[in-house]
Amino acid sequence: MRKKIYIMALALLCAAMTAVSCIYPFTPETEDGSGALVIEGDILIGKESVIQISRTAPLSFPEGAEAPPAGKVWVENDAGAVINGVADPSKAGSYTVDTRYADSSKEYRLHFLDNESGKEYVSDWGHVCKAPVIDSLSYNLNYEKAKLNIALSMHSLGESFFKWSYVEDWEYHSLYYAELKATYNPGSYRVDPSVTLTRMEWPESTFTCYKHAVSSRIMTFSTEGQTDDRFVDLEFLPIDQDDNRISYLYRIVVDLEPITKDAYLYWENIKSNSEYNGSLFAPTPSELVGNIHCVQEPNEMVMGYINVAEIARKELVVQHLKANFYKPKRTPPEEILSPGQWVEYYENYYLPYACVTPGVMSETYWAVASCVDCRLLGGTFDAPDNWPPIDL
Repeated sequence: MRKKIYIMALALLCAAMTAVSCIYPFTPETEDGSGALVIEGDILIGKESVIQISRTAPLSFPEGAEAPPAGKVWVENDAGAVINGVADPSKAGSYTVDTRYADSSKEYRLHFLDNESGKEYVSDWGHVCKAPVIDSLSYNLNYEKAKLNIALSMHSLGESFFKWSYVEDWEYHSLYYAELKATYNPGSYRVDPSVTLTRMEWPESTFTCYKHAVSSRIMTFSTEGQTDDRFVDLEFLPIDQDDNRISYLYRIVVDLEPITKDAYLYWENIKSNSEYNGSLFAPTPSELVGNIHCVQEPNEMVMGYINVAEIARKELVVQHLKANFYKPKRTPPEEILSPGQWVEYYENYYLPYACVTPGVMSETYWAVASCVDCRLLGGTFDAPDNWPPIDL
């Protein structure tokens, strides 16, 4: 019993600390190194359901050292209809179940059959929580605190508990448009390092980049006890005025999912333990009870909670040309360099971007590399799917 409590306490703390997006991976270390099964995801009626299967591993294990268990995933409704999951070849342990056309009047549960052990795992039956209505997804500008706040307004339509997540994409530009590119030769024995500058052609441009991010917090709220069934301007994402997410074109897509009260308490339990983690006066982690069970061994610890729901989705696009709110941090100084200085500055993470006199390489403008090549701020040249044009 003591061992079970030890494992569950560590599992809960690690689960809370590593929650990402709407998928919450768990990596606690157990006394004997054996891993508990983790089943993540929800049954989403009206869209595809993505289920991730994994096992916990000792914290000393290198990431990815233990392969996810292979098996079969399927969703069943209370009329006996079955929808089989399809394994994602690009991501081990990930399965997609096509629940886009599932009947919302039925109850559902998830199955996983572990090929190696032969054990079957099943979630409790769940009714379909009906999708709320997102009335608006908007932003407001707080000049006093220098923040742009993303806010949600919604009608609950009879549901009382909710979890939501979001995906962000944004386009940003380098501070300087590079017309030149540098080729560096590190040199060798008796040959000094050298830098050659040539004109950059348009397909090589390092000016425009895109970044992608998913929500990294467990976000839940409740309307239980309210006389009104709606929230108005629920602010959930502040963006600093100098954040390059809002420097040009930003898009956020929010998924709002109604959940059962038990699911709400499950995620609130994780959140509360995460917030108290590390305090001398933190409460003892409570036993994490999900709704997934092993058919052959009902007392086996299985981590995760499967909710069944329709979801509401809303998209918001923020353009700098319209919001006119973004203010960049202080601009690093530019340098005018002659060829004899190129190697020194290149080796100290500077890049060229233009000639002082067009076409004449004897004097060129250089700046900190991240101000010239947008990729050095973590982005790529690949635009997201269905990227919106600028609305002038």
